[in-house]
Amino acid sequence: MAASAHAHPFSSYDPVQLIGTVTQIHPGGRCTVRCDTRDWEVPRAASCLLAPQTGDTALICGPDASQVYLIAIITQAAPLAARIDTPGSLVIAAAQGSVTLEAGEAVALRGARHTSLETAELDIQAGKGRVTVQDMDYLGLGLRASLGSLRVVGRSCEVVMDRISQLARHIFRLAEDTEQVRAGRIDQQAEQTVRVHARHTLVTGKDLVKVDADQIHMG
Repeated sequence: MAASAHAHPFSSYDPVQLIGTVTQIHPGGRCTVRCDTRDWEVPRAASCLLAPQTGDTALICGPDASQVYLIAIITQAAPLAARIDTPGSLVIAAAQGSVTLEAGEAVALRGARHTSLETAELDIQAGKGRVTVQDMDYLGLGLRASLGSLRVVGRSCEVVMDRISQLARHIFRLAEDTEQVRAGRIDQQAEQTVRVHARHTLVTGKDLVKVDADQIHMG
């Protein structure tokens, strides 16, 4: 039987699939890859998230010589340093699972403009912590802290509350200059001794000053 005169034509192209060495990184995500004696300047494929570095062994592939892409990094020249890089935003999602970031040494989160954490519950555990913030606002319904010791050093402190309650076994307060109290009523009570001593002591009352005790010593 004679071959059909209407046989399907075949496309004429020469596919490219080579392994070479990255020799140069260009702006815009293009790289120069040397395969044997020829240099290929190719863009990085979107699926190749690992940013190529000079000296890496890379796979380039394409349907013809005019459409060749860097598909993957086969081996790294510096295997201890890797960078996942995308030209735009990147989202790592697990719709029905968890995402874990784990490192043998350190994990760093950096945002040039903003970094946010949003969750229903937040747990932080560390042997030692340090927080440096130039200006911070805290907004919440409650705050509970259990501390072995607390030391606050600052230039000024202002507390505005409807009610303040303090319970302690010993309280020591030192003011080098002036201590002032303004209140509608002041009620002080001690089970044993109250001592007021100064170079000059003034006790005045607008309507009444009363001193009452079983014994009163003057002078």
